[in-house]
Amino acid sequence: MLTAALVLLVAAVGPALLTTLWGDPADRLTGLILAGPTATMVLLLLSAGYHRPAYLDVALVLGLLSFAGSLVYARFIGRTL
Repeated sequence: MLTAALVLLVAAVGPALLTTLWGDPADRLTGLILAGPTATMVLLLLSAGYHRPAYLDVALVLGLLSFAGSLVYARFIGRTL
Protein backbone atom coordinates (compact mmCIF):
# COMPACT_ATOMS: atom_id res chain seq x y z
CA MET A 1 0.00 0.00 0.00
CA LEU A 2 2.77 2.42 0.84
CA THR A 3 4.52 1.77 -2.45
CA ALA A 4 1.30 2.38 -4.35
CA ALA A 5 0.81 5.66 -2.48
CA LEU A 6 4.33 6.81 -3.36
CA VAL A 7 3.93 5.88 -7.04
CA LEU A 8 0.57 7.65 -7.23
CA LEU A 9 1.97 10.69 -5.49
CA VAL A 10 4.89 11.04 -7.88
CA ALA A 11 3.13 9.96 -11.08
CA ALA A 12 -0.13 11.87 -10.73
CA VAL A 13 0.11 14.64 -8.16
CA GLY A 14 3.45 15.94 -9.45
CA PRO A 15 2.29 16.77 -12.99
CA ALA A 16 -1.03 18.07 -11.66
CA LEU A 17 0.77 20.50 -9.38
CA LEU A 18 3.08 21.61 -12.17
CA THR A 19 0.04 22.26 -14.36
CA THR A 20 -1.58 24.19 -11.52
CA LEU A 21 1.49 26.37 -11.04
CA TRP A 22 2.22 27.20 -14.68
CA GLY A 23 -0.26 27.64 -17.49
CA ASP A 24 -3.28 29.57 -18.51
CA PRO A 25 -6.29 29.69 -16.14
CA ALA A 26 -8.14 26.80 -17.80
CA ASP A 27 -5.09 24.54 -17.50
CA ARG A 28 -4.66 25.56 -13.88
CA LEU A 29 -8.25 24.59 -13.15
CA THR A 30 -7.69 21.22 -14.80
CA GLY A 31 -4.61 20.61 -12.64
CA LEU A 32 -6.49 21.61 -9.51
CA ILE A 33 -9.38 19.30 -10.32
CA LEU A 34 -6.96 16.42 -10.97
CA ALA A 35 -4.86 17.01 -7.85
CA GLY A 36 -7.76 16.89 -5.37
CA PRO A 37 -9.01 13.33 -5.90
CA THR A 38 -5.48 12.06 -6.47
CA ALA A 39 -4.30 13.46 -3.15
CA THR A 40 -7.39 11.95 -1.53
CA MET A 41 -6.46 8.54 -2.94
CA VAL A 42 -2.91 8.91 -1.65
CA LEU A 43 -4.22 9.64 1.84
CA LEU A 44 -6.57 6.65 1.66
CA LEU A 45 -3.69 4.38 0.66
CA LEU A 46 -1.52 5.76 3.46
CA SER A 47 -4.35 5.16 5.93
CA ALA A 48 -4.57 1.54 4.84
CA GLY A 49 -0.79 1.14 4.77
CA TYR A 50 -0.28 2.43 8.31
CA HIS A 51 -3.47 0.72 9.62
CA ARG A 52 -4.80 4.01 11.00
CA PRO A 53 -8.55 4.34 10.32
CA ALA A 54 -8.56 7.82 11.87
CA TYR A 55 -6.61 9.09 8.84
CA LEU A 56 -9.67 8.41 6.70
CA ASP A 57 -11.26 11.57 8.12
CA VAL A 58 -8.46 13.68 6.67
CA ALA A 59 -8.96 12.09 3.24
CA LEU A 60 -12.72 12.70 3.31
CA VAL A 61 -12.32 16.33 4.35
CA LEU A 62 -9.72 16.86 1.62
CA GLY A 63 -12.08 15.38 -0.95
CA LEU A 64 -14.87 17.76 0.04
CA LEU A 65 -12.62 20.81 0.21
CA SER A 66 -10.96 20.11 -3.12
CA PHE A 67 -14.35 19.95 -4.82
CA ALA A 68 -15.44 23.21 -3.22
CA GLY A 69 -12.11 24.84 -4.05
CA SER A 70 -12.47 23.85 -7.70
CA LEU A 71 -15.90 25.45 -7.85
CA VAL A 72 -14.63 28.67 -6.30
CA TYR A 73 -11.67 28.82 -8.69
CA ALA A 74 -13.95 28.15 -11.68
CA ARG A 75 -16.21 31.00 -10.62
CA PHE A 76 -13.20 33.27 -10.22
CA ILE A 77 -12.02 32.40 -13.72
CA GLY A 78 -15.48 33.14 -15.06
CA ARG A 79 -15.41 36.63 -13.59
CA THR A 80 -11.96 37.53 -14.90
CA LEU A 81 -12.43 36.31 -18.47
